[in-house]
Amino acid sequence: MEAVRKFEPEDLPGWYRSAVSPGSPFDLEARQRVGVDLYVLQLQFCGAYLCSPFLVGRAPILGMVISSTTPFNGNQAGIYRRAEPMKLMTYPLEQVEVWKKREDGTMLLRGEQWDEGEFNRWPQTWICGRNPSAVAAALRGMSAWLDREYAKVKQPPYASDRPRQV
Repeated sequence: MEAVRKFEPEDLPGWYRSAVSPGSPFDLEARQRVGVDLYVLQLQFCGAYLCSPFLVGRAPILGMVISSTTPFNGNQAGIYRRAEPMKLMTYPLEQVEVWKKREDGTMLLRGEQWDEGEFNRWPQTWICGRNPSAVAAALRGMSAWLDREYAKVKQPPYASDRPRQV
């Protein structure tokens, strides 16, 4: 993957700048028009990169990615249902940027993502691609790096080492 040297918000997939009321017919139509259908695989859990064996078995999320400016002078990218362009499928990436991009258009987006309780936010990285095979190819290219990053934070006891409660 080639690193993006100078990030511009417009490099984000599905860049959307709206001056209409959220949820209005004009807004919904514009979201449908600019949204980009992508397969997205989240690479981190609680801010730590997962190893490639964990990630290979996960199916990427298929959704419409829309990126926009936040009221806090940052950018965000969210995955929405194509049929319901206001319904998020997962928490969006905030303070998002394009980290790296492949020639086939597959890209890494990195930013921060809230947990389900909205108590904490963690670094998160997404692989975004037009099809599952593009995401898998990008993942294969990163597998050694992901495994090293995981090994840095994974400490015993491992699941198989824990005493079992009866």
